[in-house]
Amino acid sequence: MEKVFHDNNDGTLNVSVTYLPADYNPIVTKVMDNLVKNVTVSGFRKGKAPKDVAMRYVKSEDVYNGMINKLIDKDFATLLDGYENASDVANVQPSLSVSSDEKKNAYNLIYTFVFLPKAEIEKFSGLGIEVKAKSVTAKDVDEEIKKLATDAAELVPSSEGAEQGDHVIIDFTGYVDGKEFDGGSAKDYELTLGSHAFVPGFEEKLIGVKEGEKRTIELTFPKDYLASLASKDAKFSVSVKAVKKVVLPEVNDEFASSVPSYKVKTLEELKKEVKAKLTKNAKDTARNEKISKVFSEIEKKAKIVVSDKYLEVLSKQVEENTLGQVRQYGMNLNEYLSVVGLTQKQFHENALTQAKAEATRFALVRAITKGASLEVSEDDLANAFGGKEKYESLIKAGKEQEKKNSNFSMNAYLDNMRNNLLEQKVNDYLFENN
Repeated sequence: MEKVFHDNNDGTLNVSVTYLPADYNPIVTKVMDNLVKNVTVSGFRKGKAPKDVAMRYVKSEDVYNGMINKLIDKDFATLLDGYENASDVANVQPSLSVSSDEKKNAYNLIYTFVFLPKAEIEKFSGLGIEVKAKSVTAKDVDEEIKKLATDAAELVPSSEGAEQGDHVIIDFTGYVDGKEFDGGSAKDYELTLGSHAFVPGFEEKLIGVKEGEKRTIELTFPKDYLASLASKDAKFSVSVKAVKKVVLPEVNDEFASSVPSYKVKTLEELKKEVKAKLTKNAKDTARNEKISKVFSEIEKKAKIVVSDKYLEVLSKQVEENTLGQVRQYGMNLNEYLSVVGLTQKQFHENALTQAKAEATRFALVRAITKGASLEVSEDDLANAFGGKEKYESLIKAGKEQEKKNSNFSMNAYLDNMRNNLLEQKVNDYLFENN
């Protein structure tokens, strides 16, 4: 058997395996022996006819297919042995083509493997990219405290007309062409006026309504609405069951001490804590923006190679992940596409775009990891899980889970964790060195 590796420079690797008669003849013999066992010849019990007689009833294509399958089974696990960059090959099922050389009486099996995304980078440090964190002002602090007060607000029933920001409890039924349409009706629906939760024009026409009032609202759905309703005229019969005003608490020491997300006693302490939190958030935002800009700058001059097959597999994973989330809400693909206003073609295109972005980032991270000699140690893993003791306990629990669930792999889980930690190290490196 002769094995040859060839990088196609398009994100794929060919592994060509040539078998001469000395390699495949013993296998052909075994295949024929197995095939004749299932042959029934008149005058003989099943599988007991002489081999030369039984072979008359065996199809040549069955012998050929049996031989090829046996060759695949025999050597597939070791196909990448001897290839120095085997770690660069993705876990994607390779394609296979088979040909024969009549002069040499040989068979050639060519496996096409898929490489992980690759990137060649000119420079990934010293790029001089600066992003300054936004300064936190007293106005920012007051706005944040106002949000906290809004979260703690009470809804008080009112007999007055509804205004922007008020909550209304309504029953409504929508009609298009005189008929009710799907999703256009609800009872005891609580709507915040000004939230823009409904079709444009609906909330605005509820300004001034009072408890017990009935109102008819006429409007036209936007052009970019759901296909079944886009640009159509609609009429809603609305019954107002209650109007509630938002009453904010007085912002003082008592309020400050009641905010569950801050452990303070006075309003002054609350302001200091809020400013510290906003300052940290601003620094984190600036950090993330800088890292994003560094990646964009590196990508501009990088040579990135991603195979079409890899993108195909990854985009399908993206689609499956989306559909998994959609199913949790009790919807199928068509219902989801209707809600978000996408065609199937656009859905596939969006998945492919996301796959390309993920593959590109993956390639850049791997290249930077190698160039900066970054790695994730066992201590890094242990620290990520809260220390060596907790880490060892997790490993033990994971091994037990593997015994119960054949679909669970502890090694795969840890590899995913290593990849996440490695990307964090890359981000740290880029932030500190640019």
